[in-house]
Amino acid sequence: MKPAVLLACLVTVSLCGCSWIPRAGPSTSEVIEQGRAGGEILFDVVEVDDRVVSTLLAQPKESFQVRFKKDAQPPDVKIAVGDTLSVLIWESAAGGLFSEAPPATLSTGSRPATEPLAPESRPPIGQRPSDLGAPNPSIRQPPGATTPGEGQQPGGNPPREAFSIEANAASSGRRAAQIPEQQVGADGAISVPYAGRIPVAGRSPEEVQRMIEARLAQKALEPQALVIVRQSSVNAVTVAGEMVSGARVPLSPGGDRLLEVVAAAGGAKAPVHETFVRLSRAGVTATIPFEQLVADPAENIYAQPGDVLTLVQVPQTFSVFGATGRNAEIAFDAQKITLSDALGKSQGLRDDLAKPEGVFLFRYEPNSVVRALDQPIATGARTDVSPIVYRFNLRDGEAYFLARKFPVHDKDVIFVADAPAAQTYKFFSALNQVTGPILTGLLTCSHANC
Repeated sequence: MKPAVLLACLVTVSLCGCSWIPRAGPSTSEVIEQGRAGGEILFDVVEVDDRVVSTLLAQPKESFQVRFKKDAQPPDVKIAVGDTLSVLIWESAAGGLFSEAPPATLSTGSRPATEPLAPESRPPIGQRPSDLGAPNPSIRQPPGATTPGEGQQPGGNPPREAFSIEANAASSGRRAAQIPEQQVGADGAISVPYAGRIPVAGRSPEEVQRMIEARLAQKALEPQALVIVRQSSVNAVTVAGEMVSGARVPLSPGGDRLLEVVAAAGGAKAPVHETFVRLSRAGVTATIPFEQLVADPAENIYAQPGDVLTLVQVPQTFSVFGATGRNAEIAFDAQKITLSDALGKSQGLRDDLAKPEGVFLFRYEPNSVVRALDQPIATGARTDVSPIVYRFNLRDGEAYFLARKFPVHDKDVIFVADAPAAQTYKFFSALNQVTGPILTGLLTCSHANC
């Protein structure tokens, strides 16, 4: 067989055999045509333009501030059944119900509290007691020296201001009577000696203090009470998740925000862009990125008693197939990325294979977004989402500006179709692998007169 005849046969086979050449996926026309089949809508194909990008960016996002708007103020923390309380009671004088009687003084042999002046300490005749301790004008005083009564009390005692409140309280000998810590019973009350059962559930510590003082007003000496909540299992937030040390964080009366609760539980241990915060409150659950909670102060709402805060690590990824430099599942490495970022992470389009008009992004969108784009809901769509394919024409320079704004979501699929000439290129590349050695052998044999 002559080499020319063999080559002609191979060309004929190539013209008929492009259909069986392996491809990375459907062609551009096939993606568009396959959206409708048998009168049913399998998915919507949307040409991306300014209106589409603006519509997607305008869609509301999950927000703690919006979802839990009615809980904008700090919670009014009340005592609940099961809380552990500590009660302290003071009286104005000794010898009352909760204070010891003063020690009895000895009637004989005791030293009087005030001793008379000794004879030698009496002032000379003609000298007033106020002249005692007056400086002698003939004696020069050192600089900075003071006389009695100037910054001091007579006798060298320090001024009254030198006595602190703590010292006065200690010198009075009055100590608080501490009632042993007790839990609020099933009846919502605690026991206080001489006051009986005090209903405390649903009340603030200040209200309970006034109740105890009123109960003891006719029995104790001007009683004053202090109620402290030592431990509360109800007025607390449960923090859980694999990215944080689990804990029950009690709420302070002034209120604690979500980030303060997370910090009290030990803080998040995963990268911020991979951490999500799930808040469950009164049967309602919402999830937002942890980075959104940190960046937007409005999302850092007040925690409420009984909240369950779960921190989960969810790596955000997208997949790339087709005529790109890298086909793989790629991590975001940030909270938000755009299509231009995604194509850059996949090493861009291959100039020898890719068709710039055939860049597609596959995604399930909520039905509200599909309607906002004026697209029909797919026939076999689920109750809340519908499949959509966004098409980009990167041969148009304006499309690159749109790609910089178009948001990529978690688990999106990006596909770049092959150019029509790519199939012929692939065929001849494969053909060269087979025919190259044969043609080389024929040519060598003809020159050698085989």
